[in-house]
Amino acid sequence: MNSLERRVEKLEQHQFAPRAGRSAQFDYDAGTIYRATPYLGATVYSYDKIKSAGIYDRGRELHEKRYGPIVPAYLDPHLKRSTLASIEFEFVFDREPKVGDILRFEHVATLHAAEVNAYYFGEFIAAWHRQLSHLECPLRFEDGTLFKRLMPERRLQDARWEQDSSIGPEQKWCGIECEMNRRVGMSTLHAEEGLTLTFLGLSAVDGKHECRPATSEELKTPEIEFEKLCSTGFTHEQMSAKHWRLKTSEILIEVFGQ
Repeated sequence: MNSLERRVEKLEQHQFAPRAGRSAQFDYDAGTIYRATPYLGATVYSYDKIKSAGIYDRGRELHEKRYGPIVPAYLDPHLKRSTLASIEFEFVFDREPKVGDILRFEHVATLHAAEVNAYYFGEFIAAWHRQLSHLECPLRFEDGTLFKRLMPERRLQDARWEQDSSIGPEQKWCGIECEMNRRVGMSTLHAEEGLTLTFLGLSAVDGKHECRPATSEELKTPEIEFEKLCSTGFTHEQMSAKHWRLKTSEILIEVFGQ
């Protein structure tokens, strides 16, 4: 068994080792930039400009070796059953919710806190400056706020910086509540701290993850799994992959309907 484990370890080391002529820093930055590209929509730089430097393709290659190839949306059963609540649960717990699982505002607020976002976007901005210094970085993160440099709205106008408020926990929670309200036909107080959702399994109507506000008894559920995650923490690579999955799923859910 030990011999097999050593062989697997060597294979993984070879698989993710930098190629000849490419440094470990280049590969690290390539993965960081690739996994942040879903946040670049409507910014001044298209994927073509990033791909021309080779950084995008290398990042995608490394990402797909570790996490598998991208599945087209219409063939992805996971996306078909996903909701904003379920993908946020996955963002926190790295698994899909099952019947009885709960999602609290605290969970969302912890992983979308300003200091966490500063770490994630700070790594992307630093990688951009190292590898794409000839292009102005289209993202800026200042005082807990993300800004995007957007394409001009009209000809002869300059690009403009605009705040992206969608990354904050309140905005994330508001979106989750709006979706739940629409699906169950009720109204809750948006971003009410302490509101907790309980997952009910897959809907018999459309096969998506269903949820409702938690009961007073369900609110007493011990937070063992979440506390363990908080004590363990996440590496930058893990957080980078988490953001990629979350943002990509959010975009696809918006495009293909909830």
